[in-house]
Amino acid sequence: METTPKPPEPSKPKSMTWKLIAIVVVILIVVGVAAYILTQQTPTNANVIIQDDTACGLNDASCLFNPASYNATVNGAAVFWRNDGGVNHTVGTNSTLNANGLDTFTSNSIAHGGTYSHTFTVKGTYHYYCTIHAWMKGIINVN
Repeated sequence: METTPKPPEPSKPKSMTWKLIAIVVVILIVVGVAAYILTQQTPTNANVIIQDDTACGLNDASCLFNPASYNATVNGAAVFWRNDGGVNHTVGTNSTLNANGLDTFTSNSIAHGGTYSHTFTVKGTYHYYCTIHAWMKGIINVN
């Protein structure tokens, strides 16, 4: 009996290999973008909005913390400030008005849309202000 040799299998077209590579690359990009999005801090609703009239001249009443007074809980959720104004601001404790032993904090300069947060660890009344615009004042009551 003679065996007839099998005809050689046709080689896969190169375009199929490139399609497979392209699909893998697209999947890796989608997974990478999804991982990036999921690891970003989600935007938070601010407890205190920093407002101004985009000029914030000396003693300008339109430059303020809203609300001027906010209630928080010891070791509770962080208090978030968000700058909705047009100029930079800060949030910092007023050591002259605050009792000894209270938390102290001072933010860096907060640009428009920027946020700052602080978690309070000691009960008390916290007076704070904008170090750039010293007439801008607020109070956090921590229970």
